[in-house]
Amino acid sequence: MRRIRTISALVATMAAFCAAVAMASPFGINAHVPNDAVLDRVVEAGIEWVRIDFLWSKVEIERDVYDWHVYDALVERLETRGLRAYATFQGTPVWATSGSEFSGVPDEIAQWQEFVYLAAKRYRGRIAAWGIWNEPNLKHFWEGSRADYIYGLLIPASKAIRTADPDALVCGPDLAHLSSGSWDTWLRDVIFAAGDHLDVVTHHYYPSHGKAWELVYDFDEKPNLRWGSPAVRDLLIDTGWWGRPFWLTETGVQSGVEGPGDQADYYDGVMDDWFGPRPEGRWIDRVFFYQMHDGRDPAPTTFGILHGKPDLDAKPAFFAYRNAIADTEFDDAEVLHIEAPDFVLPGQRAVANVLLHNTGTTIWRGSTGFHVDAGVDSDAWKVDTGALPSEFEVHPGETANLIIPVDTPPTLASGASTGVVLEARLIADDGRRFGDPIRIAMIASANGPPEVLTQPQNIVAPAGRQVTVSVTANSDTPLSYRWRSNSVALTDGDQVRGSRSPRLTLIAADSSLEGDYDCVITNQAGSVTTRTATVTIGMPPPLRPGSRHVTVPTSKRSTF
Repeated sequence: MRRIRTISALVATMAAFCAAVAMASPFGINAHVPNDAVLDRVVEAGIEWVRIDFLWSKVEIERDVYDWHVYDALVERLETRGLRAYATFQGTPVWATSGSEFSGVPDEIAQWQEFVYLAAKRYRGRIAAWGIWNEPNLKHFWEGSRADYIYGLLIPASKAIRTADPDALVCGPDLAHLSSGSWDTWLRDVIFAAGDHLDVVTHHYYPSHGKAWELVYDFDEKPNLRWGSPAVRDLLIDTGWWGRPFWLTETGVQSGVEGPGDQADYYDGVMDDWFGPRPEGRWIDRVFFYQMHDGRDPAPTTFGILHGKPDLDAKPAFFAYRNAIADTEFDDAEVLHIEAPDFVLPGQRAVANVLLHNTGTTIWRGSTGFHVDAGVDSDAWKVDTGALPSEFEVHPGETANLIIPVDTPPTLASGASTGVVLEARLIADDGRRFGDPIRIAMIASANGPPEVLTQPQNIVAPAGRQVTVSVTANSDTPLSYRWRSNSVALTDGDQVRGSRSPRLTLIAADSSLEGDYDCVITNQAGSVTTRTATVTIGMPPPLRPGSRHVTVPTSKRSTF
């Protein structure tokens, strides 16, 4: 895990304002795979984030046979209502594991990674955040070990998402806050081993007695004793994650257990404790209550703020949440675009431009103390600091361009290079960090990076033919090549030749070799990735993003 050096402020200038098309808020709900009627009630409550289940087993119904119709329709329903989606990947298909269906460890990491890539590409710009599995510290959700989760699920999935949709947030591990599930050991190991692969740490919590004060105690006030698990806040500080985005993605109580009034009180309490006037408690960035409506047999539950289908009658908790959302002021920011150089020369000042959208209800004013908290993970790099100008003012629904100057190391030996990751977030006038993370990676090198002279091209070829995808590049230092298909690194085999050369050959190509191909080219300065080339065998390229999409007869389609 990187140790980030904190800097009190960052020079920023406001370049432009524009009207917002849609707003977002910190308030969400778990809704699984909601229909139109459920989503209409979500909108009625003023909720703007929806956590959905994105089941591998319901999409890739056979190896390399994909049925996207359920999620195509769901994403469309969310978009038409202006809702933002947090989609959690889970559910191993029976054909993909030697273990149990749904919770088994995938036999091939590459197959899992490819599925994640295809999903993130298909819904690029439409699903805002992706979660990597649900409660993997519980055996009925994940049969594998902690290492299996970190290295077999999380890291490969993160690489796939960042390739397919660099603007989407990568979230996890969505642990169950249970001592029996060793949540603290799990979370510590995930952050240390894979924190660089996450944009948001996500967590689940259910109070033992149905009271909001339990959440405050276990997250913020619990003493750090050797014989018990720590407060969540203390663990985040110890691992270096403190100050970075943290979402509570499941919490709630059952009206059938605690009573409808106590369920509503829990919603009121959580909203007041974590999004009310107490700034020291406002470090949970988003909350997703569990859940929108009661479940059905064979495992009926009463966690919903609505009764079950088809009536979806409101409980007191529905009105409690709706009123709290309407009455709560909050700071929030969405990163719309980051423009920064990948490579810079030693001694050069690099400038990053970050376009931020004010998706909250407050005005960002430099004159009242709004500023930027930034850090870099190398003492050799410097961030130019300074207070926001007093005239800096961004109203809800408007955008601002932050100018972030970064000074590279003054000198480097010939052939040497050094990288840096800068992370920044806005700070409200009450001291609370908020909004999407600003994350910028750059490399300084005395030698230039690889220069791609010709990019790989799309190819449509009949089945059985030999297909060649190529690239040419130039460099002052030796180059190495690594071809990938759908973000998965290739190795030479019966049908693949030249996976580590400028010229990749696919032999006797068939539909299993269809996909998006790119090449990572590396020299002493670092790596660059070529544009993607789509290889289609026996048919024209698909009109929509995706790949290897096989039309599934209606009789074979899975339903929810």
